[in-house]
Amino acid sequence: MRLLVFRHGIAEDVSADGTDASRVLTPHGVERTQKAARGLTAFTDPPDVILTSPKARARQTADAAAEVFGSPIELLEELADGPPGPALAALAERGEETVMIVGHEPMLSELVEQVCTTRPLGFVDLRKAGCACLDVTLAPGGDATDAVLLWLATPKMLR
Repeated sequence: MRLLVFRHGIAEDVSADGTDASRVLTPHGVERTQKAARGLTAFTDPPDVILTSPKARARQTADAAAEVFGSPIELLEELADGPPGPALAALAERGEETVMIVGHEPMLSELVEQVCTTRPLGFVDLRKAGCACLDVTLAPGGDATDAVLLWLATPKMLR
């Protein structure tokens, strides 16, 4: 599977209702995320599907990617919180060749590290509206049997 790991853009510190799940991108975050999504088209072909955390800021980021790529979006609860294991297990069940996931830190950086090294080591720092691309083979349950980090692009590189 070609796996695109896209972190949400710059979000407000506190939402109107005070919950983390409803925090949205700031106007500056929307602009930068849209530019980063457009920049991704120079790095990769469209994903077959975009899987996103249900949190508002991730959904907005997924919408920006879907707008430029024309790819369908599906919610994946496992991308909202927690360690990367459940998200990797859900990805292992997918049949698409190219999948984009949109979510949050620290889980996304930990996911990239776990796929490449079998455990998070702290060497990946995925910035807001940044993206990593991996070629990965996932066994049932989500363990990577083969993985290569193809590239990691900062938001500035994408813009």
